[in-house]
Amino acid sequence: MEDKSNNIQIQGIMEKSAQSAKELLEIMENANKARTTHSTAANDTSSRSHSICQISVKRNGSDCGKLVLVDLAGSERAQDTQSNNRQRRM
Repeated sequence: MEDKSNNIQIQGIMEKSAQSAKELLEIMENANKARTTHSTAANDTSSRSHSICQISVKRNGSDCGKLVLVDLAGSERAQDTQSNNRQRRM
């Protein structure tokens, strides 16, 4: 959402720090468990909530890399559902 100053505001956003790859994976797994999913005609576990994961890699206090992962909820294309088997469509 944008506020009246045209700044992006993300409701419910959290920032967590990880000191190891294992800790990062635990944070990502916990965040994924909090997401909402439901079955659709195209997918048994379709996401019903958007998810953004931004990973910033820092070395000696300076940014040296950034990875942004985005999953938009319910983005299955209608044409992709046409070839599914009868049981899934029901």
